[in-house]
Amino acid sequence: MKTILFKNVYATVAALFIAMFAMPTTMQAQNDYELEIAGKKVTAANCNDLSVINGVSGTVKYNPTTKTLMLQNATINSEDNNAILTKVDGLTIKVIGTNNLTAKVSPIRVIKSLTITGGGTLNAERQKNCDIFVKGANLTIDNCTVNGKSPVYGIAGNDGMNEKLTIKNATVTAEGTEKGSIVDFATLTLIDCKIAQPTDAKFDPSMHSVALNGEKVKSKVMITKVSTGIDTPITDTKTTQGIYTLSGVRLSGELKDLPKGIYIVNGKKIVKQ
Repeated sequence: MKTILFKNVYATVAALFIAMFAMPTTMQAQNDYELEIAGKKVTAANCNDLSVINGVSGTVKYNPTTKTLMLQNATINSEDNNAILTKVDGLTIKVIGTNNLTAKVSPIRVIKSLTITGGGTLNAERQKNCDIFVKGANLTIDNCTVNGKSPVYGIAGNDGMNEKLTIKNATVTAEGTEKGSIVDFATLTLIDCKIAQPTDAKFDPSMHSVALNGEKVKSKVMITKVSTGIDTPITDTKTTQGIYTLSGVRLSGELKDLPKGIYIVNGKKIVKQ
């Protein structure tokens, strides 16, 4: 009976020791987000001010609830790693002002789907390899300016079979002088923008790249916004006061309560995002 009792006590004590040692690791895993800045993991402890990381300045912070990484007049210089490595599915990088990324590996490495937006500018520069590398994920650049330059790849997918690139109402320049400027994507979708440089360059699905005359473009590719007439005043204000759809149907309520879309508000076309 005593032997059984002692065995039970020993088993209980052993279980407590295991739990005590395992708890910090478990808690740490729960507080780590699948995001790295300049080679350092983003955690619950540092996410509100990532400028504490070496090589990071300006305003850089992460909201895990909305999955939003905000860069405001920020600089991220990573001498040994990626400037930004994301495995967060559905991450949004919101760029405000002018932001500069430089890295030994890639300024941005994308493993899960990512949207870059915010109205600001993001400059990415790499001395080797790839400025923005997308592996097995989709990349959307929306309503901002992104500039990438590398002596090897500009903006690139992994093998051109799974990665999709969407550029919407944005200005993008990419240059990869050795392997190609925009390459290895299954699709390139342009919304309210166009390839302005080189003239006559297009996305070639068979080459999975922006190409010209049957060759991958390795010089600068420039994608610019296409004018949509938004914010152009309508002169007949007598019939346009209030909120209307583009088809002319008048809507009740306030703009803030309406879903995303394009509306005519007091004679002006407005995009609600």
